[in-house]
Amino acid sequence: MDDLNKKELIFNFNLNILKNIINTLKSLNYKKIQYIPVTQSYLALVKEHENFINFFSKKKHLLFYYSLFPKLYRFSLSKKLQTCLDLCFLNKDGTKKEFLEIFTHDLFDRALKNKIIFEKNDRYQFNISFLPYDSFIFLREANNDYEDFYTNPETTGHPEFDSKVWVGADAIIFNKYLKKILKNRVFDRGLEIGSGTGIVSITASKFTKKFEAIDYNERAVKYTELNILLNDVQKLSSTYSNMYKNVKGKFDLILAVPWFIELEKSGLEEVPFIFEGLDNFLNTDGVCLMTLNSYVKNGTDANIGFLKKFIEKNFYSIELYTMGYTIERKRYKELKKYNVDYIVSYFAVIKKSKVSSIKIHKVSFLRKIRDFTFIYVYKLLNR
Repeated sequence: MDDLNKKELIFNFNLNILKNIINTLKSLNYKKIQYIPVTQSYLALVKEHENFINFFSKKKHLLFYYSLFPKLYRFSLSKKLQTCLDLCFLNKDGTKKEFLEIFTHDLFDRALKNKIIFEKNDRYQFNISFLPYDSFIFLREANNDYEDFYTNPETTGHPEFDSKVWVGADAIIFNKYLKKILKNRVFDRGLEIGSGTGIVSITASKFTKKFEAIDYNERAVKYTELNILLNDVQKLSSTYSNMYKNVKGKFDLILAVPWFIELEKSGLEEVPFIFEGLDNFLNTDGVCLMTLNSYVKNGTDANIGFLKKFIEKNFYSIELYTMGYTIERKRYKELKKYNVDYIVSYFAVIKKSKVSSIKIHKVSFLRKIRDFTFIYVYKLLNR
């Protein structure tokens, strides 16, 4: 399908048709596929045991994990759920017969007419992907769009790239820490800066009496709006705003999963702008939770350097929970060009304080060994 037309589709999707598709998927226990890793990698050797444990414990979302043998996990799914995984999450094309194994004739025909499904050479394919998370099902871009992103990251910042909306492992991991840290707390007013598909805002809304999701990408605003409606979430709104430009008042809870892609900026594209607004938009006893990702170059962590300079002039206490270390395999040549050693990710808890401080919580020794084994083995194999 023509990319230009595809960009506009989500604005014209029929809400009732989408609800019927999602209700059908829920009736088939679609949420079960979130415990299935779908990407094959020999480097998953160092953490395959975690996949096994999580597969049985159902404590972690595995769709974005790597596995030595992802097809093995598929055997736990019924034939219909395997078809759902392929057609509805991975966006593989299929025959009309395969679609009709899942959906009624009427629903299939209406989805085709509304361009939620498209036809090419007697094969059919969804224009969007359906991501299960907990008891929710979220709309996101078609799975092959994510492949395009990883293979063509240089399109970042271009108008055609900003017309896409991204969600992946970072949002899932953020939600895990969010629920762990907030537990049973309830805030009066919350805000997410850069809502994307809305997966974080919807998860966080249960911790607030009122929540606002903002994004500078109108397509992201629409995705968040649709996901709010499709998952019947109350007390949550989705609006357009470039950072804090259209935001009014102060918040008790501010969330952000900042964009990081430009290697020359080492992960600091949006982070400084978010911090600049905290004085005006975070209540004195409020908290800001966000992820920080650094492209560590020659041993220098850009985020740590930025935070040290920030608290020299501003009074905040910052706790950083190290989430792990990794390398972007599909951008490895570009990483080498910019002398990137590895990527480190943090979950940051930021509060206003009379005394400035930074505290870093390290990962376990075994986790560090696992992550750096993965990094060094990959580097060794790609010299």
